[in-house]
Amino acid sequence: MKSRITCHIKTISGLAILVAFGFIINACAPTISQFNETAYQQAVELKVRSMSLIDRADEPYSGHEEAAQQLKQDMLTAFEYAKGRPKNDISARQWEIMVDPDRNLMGGFLARWEEQQTLSPAFIGEYSGVVADAFDTIIGLESGKIKPGEVE
Repeated sequence: MKSRITCHIKTISGLAILVAFGFIINACAPTISQFNETAYQQAVELKVRSMSLIDRADEPYSGHEEAAQQLKQDMLTAFEYAKGRPKNDISARQWEIMVDPDRNLMGGFLARWEEQQTLSPAFIGEYSGVVADAFDTIIGLESGKIKPGEVE
């Protein structure tokens, strides 16, 4: 009888170890998407175009409306691309804030420029730094992700 109890205890202990090992392995699984070249290129290109457009905001918006509308569309495309990737909630949220016309990043900048038609050099200078930093955050997050085939 004693050996049967010992055998059951060993079996239960073995199962507990296997279950614990399973939890440990699962905890090691990536919780963020892998690096994506397309997402990285989109972010870099959109930063360059955004900074160029910001520099022109002391001129009437109407003269740059086509470029501004195309930039908005391309940023929304990047946002949708980010949302569609698995385990990419952090990047998608950053893009959501970037494009929102009611926030203080590129979407808000373009909305204000359209509304006021021209912006002061001081305002442009301040906004330029904030938007550049936000793009750098998106770019840095993507470039810091694990590349396919790379081990942590």
